[in-house]
Amino acid sequence: MDRNEIIGIIENVLFAAGDAVETDVLSYILDVPVSEIEEALEEENARRAEAHGLIFRRFDRSVQLSTRDEYADYIVKLLGEKKAEELSKATMETLSIIAYKQPVTRDEIEKIRGVSSSYTVGALLDKDLIEVKGRKDTIGRPKLYGTTENFLRYFNIRDLSELPELREEEQETLEEEII
Repeated sequence: MDRNEIIGIIENVLFAAGDAVETDVLSYILDVPVSEIEEALEEENARRAEAHGLIFRRFDRSVQLSTRDEYADYIVKLLGEKKAEELSKATMETLSIIAYKQPVTRDEIEKIRGVSSSYTVGALLDKDLIEVKGRKDTIGRPKLYGTTENFLRYFNIRDLSELPELREEEQETLEEEII
């Protein structure tokens, strides 16, 4: 199967799905290795860098067919403005701790924040920005939380390495030993 055929199939599958699809699922559908899927997507995005309306947006291990940011005004004219739900300061603070320190327990989050985080953790779970990644091997086996692919989409980043660098005082707060 040549690259054009691979891209054509991926484009149609993503259009029909209407959402992100994991690259291993695309690999299964096309019966080609994930590495070949990823190479084809990288080459195609480079080719589309300036001349096309649609791009392939990558999120960790998945890909989504997406409009280019610079064409957003035209989409808004057609569909109206869709505002992303804003997160409260407390929710953003909790989410930041989880993103930078994951996997992390609710107790660890509360020690850093100095306040109860039950509500904000619940809200983040409901919004599918975080998920339970496992349980800590300690007394009570508390849940360990980490970010989701939806988190990456919400902040329009490919993976956690694209998170902004923390200021020195923020880094020190997160690095303190939690007993």
